[in-house]
Amino acid sequence: MAWGLTEFDAERRGYKEGVEQGISQGIQQGSQQAKIETAKNLLSMSLPIENIAKATGLSIKEIQDLVK
Repeated sequence: MAWGLTEFDAERRGYKEGVEQGISQGIQQGSQQAKIETAKNLLSMSLPIENIAKATGLSIKEIQDLVK
């Protein structure tokens, strides 16, 4: 048997990498959504946009877009 990857191993590796990438993207999207929800709550409390940006890590523009 050769030391290289068999076609099956290559497919399995590609599948595993795809799943890991999908999980990573899902975590990032969930984190972003949590920041947005927090920003909305802070906006409803009439906090200044600059403070909300500091608290959530969102940009001032992203928060201003939530106001619209």
